[in-house]
Amino acid sequence: MCPSHITKKWVREIDETLPNTLAMVVKSISELERLYSMYEAGDKNVYAVFSKEKARDGYMRYPAIVWNKQKRAFLCPDCGKPIQMELSDDGSQYLVNADPPFFLGEHKRRRVCLECGSMLWAPINPGRSIPWTKIPDFGWVYRPFAANYLSLTKNDAVLERLREIAADPQGSFPVREAYRRFPLSTYIKKKMKGRIDAFIADELHEYNNSSGQGDAMAEIFGVSKQFVGMTATLINGYSSGIFHLLYRLVPGLMRQDGKSYRRPQDFNAEYGVVENVYETTDTAYNANRRASKQKTKTRQLSGVSPLVFSRFLLEYTAFLSLSDMGKDLPDYEEIPVPIDMPWSVYGAYKDIEQEIRTVMKSDQKAAKKLLSAYLNLLTVYPDQPYDQPDIVHPIDGHIIAHPSNKASFDDILPKEEKVLEIVREKIAAGEKVMIYTSWTRTDSQQKLVKLLTEEGFRTEILPPSVPPEKREAWVEKRVHTGCQVLITNPKCVETGLDLNAFTTLNFYSMGYNLFTLRQAARRSWRINQTAPRVEVYMFYYADTMQAKAMKLMASKLAMARIIEGNLSEEGLAAMSDVKDLTSQMAKELALGIKDNVEDIAAAFKKMAIINPHREHVQPAALPIVAAVEEAPAPVTVVEPPRIRTIDAENKQALYEGLLQRTMEERRKKKSKKRVVDENQFSFFDFVA
Repeated sequence: MCPSHITKKWVREIDETLPNTLAMVVKSISELERLYSMYEAGDKNVYAVFSKEKARDGYMRYPAIVWNKQKRAFLCPDCGKPIQMELSDDGSQYLVNADPPFFLGEHKRRRVCLECGSMLWAPINPGRSIPWTKIPDFGWVYRPFAANYLSLTKNDAVLERLREIAADPQGSFPVREAYRRFPLSTYIKKKMKGRIDAFIADELHEYNNSSGQGDAMAEIFGVSKQFVGMTATLINGYSSGIFHLLYRLVPGLMRQDGKSYRRPQDFNAEYGVVENVYETTDTAYNANRRASKQKTKTRQLSGVSPLVFSRFLLEYTAFLSLSDMGKDLPDYEEIPVPIDMPWSVYGAYKDIEQEIRTVMKSDQKAAKKLLSAYLNLLTVYPDQPYDQPDIVHPIDGHIIAHPSNKASFDDILPKEEKVLEIVREKIAAGEKVMIYTSWTRTDSQQKLVKLLTEEGFRTEILPPSVPPEKREAWVEKRVHTGCQVLITNPKCVETGLDLNAFTTLNFYSMGYNLFTLRQAARRSWRINQTAPRVEVYMFYYADTMQAKAMKLMASKLAMARIIEGNLSEEGLAAMSDVKDLTSQMAKELALGIKDNVEDIAAAFKKMAIINPHREHVQPAALPIVAAVEEAPAPVTVVEPPRIRTIDAENKQALYEGLLQRTMEERRKKKSKKRVVDENQFSFFDFVA
């Protein structure tokens, strides 16, 4: 089971690597049964390769409730009682008759009748006329009340569709993609128990949410004799990023630990970092009770307790890197490149920043609603200091910030000049270059194509419109026709693609998704890479939001590496300072904290992998030495000072401490009374 764009790659690799085997892409139940018949009739091992999308792709369900004009309510199709929903008002909760938007999507609170427990959703028959229709990117709409949904969205396409339905509610509005199809994973669960010898789930981190694809993986896992789940990014820095995976793969351990599947917040409270915001209200002077304290907001911050490793992963997980495979790997290094903005752009940026600080300090209610727009503007303005939209007050509509135009599409900014400099150098050395651009609201891709083409470089853009299963062939075709520079969004290549032809990767702009960053950065650092070195450049403007985000992503990456068994001093430091990305960036914006370029460069340099013996075949028993020798760095990068790392003795002590802690926990579980561990968040005790 794997993403759709690498199913054919799996079949090809199996055919080329494993003897006496047969592999085939399976898209339907009939194809699966046909392949199993071939397995029973033959003498070969058989691999059925199917995509995670097809595994869960089945019939569509719609709200099977009935509208009653006399009662003015939606009724249960079985008991005939009105369907009710919870309504909160002034801290109190009430049950009222459900309104049409309550059924926009299927949810656990909307699935069954509260009176009789009957299912409220049923499979849709494509040939049957129903009073409901589904609008993409919105949800299910009860056609007679289509006008009631207009205030729920600002999407122009959805609004146009709603107006069309409201004008003719009795018209024909067929539901797209409503097919007569039974889910492949559910069929395997019901009909093939005991017939699956092994199940391999590729890109395991993509099943970490409460999603249909995750449920499909769990269904096949439950009927397989053996299981191997593979991923290069097990966790995203949050405890919730591993909760559903643990409950699907080791539910016994989760139940022994007292964690309920219906209450992931309990798991996050014990093994993650949760911030609760309370509001204290002072009573009147002559009141006969004390001030009241009410929790107003709960949110999860980045951070994972190392006890997740000892309690759930230690016995079931093998953490391997490419260097553990005994292959002769090239050097790999991620190089942050700080760049100074032009004075005109810098002055305009600081003006916008000051306006934002003023609003954040004077009008906190408006600041909360504008925070996302502010951070996005401050992140992209240095890259495109022109044609940026105004920031408008969410309540009265007046313009708070008006970004001035300090450049144009035809101007070459310092970051673009630095990218051109590296491209010239690498192509002159016979290499090919990849450029990642993450921000879709800028014209970076078109501008880079223009500049590179004018320099005489053959440049291509890999658009997201290319189907995932065709991207590998698309890239190979462009490489064979002489492509020297490839520009794309990192989301387009984060899984499945081997880009060995491109040995220099440049993050012109970087998003904040840790999964995407880690996957895209190592697209060409592969076992079959013949180049001696792979370099990943990360460009950012100094003393801006880009620099703050770069520093926070480095800390987030170090935290994720701890759970994966990579223990280092910077990872331990990151565990003690956990904040979510948006709030930390907002905090640094308000306080005006300066960036430390040396800290950012040092954090990434310590995670480099240097192979000094690349020219010779290295024995499998020899480990890869990480970040020992000096590597060439860009001119603009300040050489970081030497920073002490944890030595082998301390790493062994860390491991022995984790092992001893695990044995103590097992002895505690044998007693009837559960002992509360008050030090579960402390990882530094193991180093003492």
